[in-house]
Amino acid sequence: MGLIKPIGTLEKTLSKPGIVRLAADHAKQIIDSGQYDLLKTYVEMKRYEVYIKTIIAQLKNHSVAQAQELRAITQQPTVAPVGPAAESGEGVVDSFANAAYLPVPTTSATSLDDADDADADNPIVRQNTINYSTASVQITKRTTYDFTQDTEWQRLTAEIASLKAQLKQREEYLKTQEDTPAFTQENVSVRL
Repeated sequence: MGLIKPIGTLEKTLSKPGIVRLAADHAKQIIDSGQYDLLKTYVEMKRYEVYIKTIIAQLKNHSVAQAQELRAITQQPTVAPVGPAAESGEGVVDSFANAAYLPVPTTSATSLDDADDADADNPIVRQNTINYSTASVQITKRTTYDFTQDTEWQRLTAEIASLKAQLKQREEYLKTQEDTPAFTQENVSVRL
């Protein structure tokens, strides 16, 4: 048994809780085996965590276009007109008129496994969500507002900051009092 499963070897049908259970079982096997220096293993896993999170972030940024195209295919299919209609431009009335036509969705475009579930032929879960490779992929938009020009917002923000400072002062005072309950716990953190 290796420390981690190689990429591509996790069962594609495993749900998120199933993956968590698998990882917990695998971690228990690593701990119980006595074959590994656990602190060294922990440090190495933290290195992999940084590595994998970085790859995921990069892939996420670059996969948005593919997800949007797949959403367009599965939720608003447009098929190029054929024959004389194609030559005369008939049947092209929507916003895709000047764009390349998207192919009709197939099960290979929406799922890599025919046994995913009974709805494998219906990739639409809800608006902006698609099924892909036994996962649900959701495309979302985020709007960020700038409230700093509003005087009431500025006043409330300043009041919150003042209350936080007062709370911090109170906590520092309470730490000096012997009757304040305290719980001590050691933690391991890794800086790479």
